Amino acid sequence: MRQALFLFSAPLSKVHRTFCLFSAPLSKVHWTFCLFSASLSKVHWTFFIMFLALCHLASAQGTLSGKVVDAAGGQPVEYATVTALRTSDSSLAGGALSDETGSFTLKVPYGSYVLRVSFMGYATYQHPTPVTLGQNRPTLKLGTLRLEQKATLLRSAVVTAQRSMVEYHLDKRVVNVDKNIVSGGGTATDILENVPSVAIDNDGNVTLRGSTNVKVLIDGRPYELLGSELETILEQIPASSVENIEVITNPSAKYDPEGMSGIINIKLKERTQGATGLSGMASLNGGCPLPLLIPDYMPQFIPTTMASLNLNYNAEHFNLFLNADGGIRSRANTSESRVRRSPSGTVVSDDSLTSGSIHTNYMANIKFGGEYFFNKKNSLLASYQLRLGNRHREGVTYASDLLTNHLLDYTQADTNDNRRTNHAFNLLYTHKFDRKDQLLTLDIAHSRRHATSDGMQQQTYNGDANYQHYYLRNSQSERFHPTTNIKLNYTHPFDTNLHLETGYEGQIVSTDQDYTYYYTTYDSSLALQRVLDQASLTHFISEQQIHAVYLTLGGQLTKSLSAQAGLRAEYSHIGGRDLNHPAAQEVDKSYYQLYPTLHLSYQIDSRQSTQLSYSRRVRRPHMWDINPYIDVRQGMEMSFGNPGLAPEFTNAFELSYNIALEKTNIFLSAYYRQTDSMMTRYGFVWDATTAAYYSPWMNYNPEYEGYWASTWQNLNKGRNYGVEAIVDQQLTPNWRVNVSVNLYKSMIEGTELLGGGDTSAFRASGKLSSYLTLPHDWTVQLSGQYRAPFFDLQTNMFASYWVDLAVKKDLWEKRATLTLRIADMFATGGFGHLTESPQLYREFHMRRLSPTITLGLSCKIAPKGRYKQPDNPKSRKPDNPFRDTNDDDNGADSEY
Repeated sequence: MRQALFLFSAPLSKVHRTFCLFSAPLSKVHWTFCLFSASLSKVHWTFFIMFLALCHLASAQGTLSGKVVDAAGGQPVEYATVTALRTSDSSLAGGALSDETGSFTLKVPYGSYVLRVSFMGYATYQHPTPVTLGQNRPTLKLGTLRLEQKATLLRSAVVTAQRSMVEYHLDKRVVNVDKNIVSGGGTATDILENVPSVAIDNDGNVTLRGSTNVKVLIDGRPYELLGSELETILEQIPASSVENIEVITNPSAKYDPEGMSGIINIKLKERTQGATGLSGMASLNGGCPLPLLIPDYMPQFIPTTMASLNLNYNAEHFNLFLNADGGIRSRANTSESRVRRSPSGTVVSDDSLTSGSIHTNYMANIKFGGEYFFNKKNSLLASYQLRLGNRHREGVTYASDLLTNHLLDYTQADTNDNRRTNHAFNLLYTHKFDRKDQLLTLDIAHSRRHATSDGMQQQTYNGDANYQHYYLRNSQSERFHPTTNIKLNYTHPFDTNLHLETGYEGQIVSTDQDYTYYYTTYDSSLALQRVLDQASLTHFISEQQIHAVYLTLGGQLTKSLSAQAGLRAEYSHIGGRDLNHPAAQEVDKSYYQLYPTLHLSYQIDSRQSTQLSYSRRVRRPHMWDINPYIDVRQGMEMSFGNPGLAPEFTNAFELSYNIALEKTNIFLSAYYRQTDSMMTRYGFVWDATTAAYYSPWMNYNPEYEGYWASTWQNLNKGRNYGVEAIVDQQLTPNWRVNVSVNLYKSMIEGTELLGGGDTSAFRASGKLSSYLTLPHDWTVQLSGQYRAPFFDLQTNMFASYWVDLAVKKDLWEKRATLTLRIADMFATGGFGHLTESPQLYREFHMRRLSPTITLGLSCKIAPKGRYKQPDNPKSRKPDNPFRDTNDDDNGADSEY
């Protein structure tokens, strides 16, 4: 570390560098040197002390520290630029950036300075009086510095703009959830649907800039640690429990490189800092779709009820928290489709299908834990979470046989119950060093998930030969899913405004998936016979290990230029086998990869900045992507995994520009991504010929002859490039509008599966959010989304759009909030697509049951008081050994 310090202290004089080395924390070598020095003569020892004193006087430095926060809301302001200008000639003496807590430390030679703080969207702050450092006062704590947002003078009244919905940082965008009231009474799914650049597709997949290849984190940890599929987890997180959403389109080497389009980090409310006593929030929401468009064959009342309770108890030595939530989350939709099959060039079936389905998720979750402060440098956080759920799906399909004049009309019933239990344990140890922002953390998380499911699919034909075509399929499954994640992270700041971050991250994910299938048909004597489907039985066990070390180095290179470079070295192994089919192909693959990253940021002036970034990313096959079990769905469709699937690698480049005007903030971004061994879901008709291609891991089953099948394949190369614009406009003092547009084109090089031809698609999407603040604590938000039609490899996707409306009223001096939400108020929300090939014509339209009305009430539980230092510095109490005095969140007076 001393060698690294020497290299990065190049701007310092040789004498200063020598002093820095000798003044570092004493290691064993330093202690040995000191003991040896004790044997020197008094003259030599006196001379050595005088030499160090002269070096110190020649290059003496003082330290300025403080915290930068938003004046309106008190939130920390990250990446604010803090500069010290000499009072003699206004020349720059030094600068620093505030960290994620708003804190900064600035080292400058002894002297008198003018201190300034600037950040996009805020008025430049200047300390009211010069600050002076010297031998009598080498350090100066400036306390909390509050930045005022750009203000507008209107009719002799100064109106301060509200906090923006989106905040822009060096390597991420932070979406403030408190501005998004259309998500009130909903879940994390509803929040993500209103985040710029993010969408939820018709299969429940999260997409970022139109790509489903995105890594989703919950509080910085992989969602797999919560022990469920992502769609289920998002439905189980109440919107009231979400603090903000971080969108990281080009992450640094510190993050797992999983996900071509980037990372979405959902930060949850957990602890309250700076207050003693009991605090928290309780909320209750209920709603249902209006029975305007619900068909007669479905229930007319489909309720959704969610309740949550978040409690914190803060004391001087510890902090305790309890989060509990639960309820019923129901979603319903109807669909119409036309399916015509021609597996050999001749039409064998032509059906018109009308369907309705209800997904009801019964959920309960409790999480409790605490953080103990051993002293101001060491703390330990421990938590336990129990998550229970039962997801029930029930659907019915009415099919009209157009080929044989309704001879084979049928009704299909589908039910599925998926029961889940997950235990999650977490330990987080934090050690703070004497040097400001020098930090060591160890985060260990482990979860154990157990899930069972029962499914049934039954087809009953209406014609005379119904017994010949009767079909009943039952499925049973049991899954075990233990996951362990370990992350050790060390941050070291240098005197040259640089900081080093390094660490280790390891993840071990195991699965044990056992699937059993039965089918029931009439035999020759017209008796029902239940038969075990041997060909489709699957007992798949697998394990994936990922071990990585990473290093990032960055900081303020000049007054205007910031940079961060990083490298991540990773070893990963994935293995799996089907115990029921030992002759089938096994999975046994290992990868050694390097993932470099680079981020550059240039502050053009106080209003404008530009960023350039690069990262290498990966998309690894998930366990269910390589599991060859057959999942049969309604409408004669099936899917299965591919054990031979390889990961895909992406090189991602992005150039962005941000300008903060008096009433307008504009963010523009251009990006380019090139992907090798692209993973793509490929569809085809299942028959003896096509099944032969998959014989290494799949057995041909004539029971599924003519089904539309799909599996994952590695195609050649893919390229994506596009532009994105986000505009935040303050139209009037009480009316703010946020508009985002994303335009991009995707291309896939020709492969054998695509007949040797290249394919391309142009996509466009946009979102609009309008916030209107009315007198007497009323707020109205109107939110709309639009996705243009596009072609996706084999399918034409139809356009989709909808509008949400929400009204919020603060009650009891803002200690409670009442929210009314109308989701999809014009009942236009839905999805659709068209697949057309010589073997299959399939047109599908799905519409969710809407509009949905939700009414919610949330109440704050305020602490009895705050721990404050006395205003008079001379009468202040001694430093509390259980709190770090640098983390002042109370706006304490400056020590100056």
